Amino acid sequence: MRQHITKIVLGLLLLPALSAPVPAEEVDPAARDAVGFMRSVMDQVNPALAIEDSHCVKTLPRAIYKHSEAMGVDWREVFTLAWQESAFDCHAKNRRDRGGAYGPFQIRRLWEAQIGDPRIRYYDPELAVKRVLRVLRYYRESDRYKELKRQGFRFPLLCLYNAGESQQVGRGYCLKVGRKMDAVRKGWKDYQAGRLVAISG
Repeated sequence: MRQHITKIVLGLLLLPALSAPVPAEEVDPAARDAVGFMRSVMDQVNPALAIEDSHCVKTLPRAIYKHSEAMGVDWREVFTLAWQESAFDCHAKNRRDRGGAYGPFQIRRLWEAQIGDPRIRYYDPELAVKRVLRVLRYYRESDRYKELKRQGFRFPLLCLYNAGESQQVGRGYCLKVGRKMDAVRKGWKDYQAGRLVAISG
């Protein structure tokens, strides 16, 4: 009888662990590789982050891959934005920006109409990725995006992200973020080929 009760108690204790959702990268090889690559780049770009904010290092790459895939956006572009804007720092804040800029993507208050108040839980990687994807979708559906593509901009979505509602696109920003995007693309190819990933940009 005592043995039977012990089995029931153990079963009840294990039940929450068994029913917990399994992270995508544990079952999907593509997700596992993408998340592993992103974490290796984050370690190189901002090594202190693993100690200062391990939750960000663990959660941001997973959220970028999962939500970008669901929205049909190249996860490498979203990842590059986090690199360009904050060096992947989920707690980054820039008060010099008019209205402030918050989180890993330095989301600005001018996007409030599309995403709500970006100051609320700005440090939450899941929420930050969902917000930035809404902003990117807004730009991707705009005439400005089509015009930049027509003009031959290599990464029009990334360039528009920094421009906000200004009609002037910062070419300096485009060059910087473009170099990072090239480094991410090359690093991803190396990672897939089993070569050492050395990131600079």
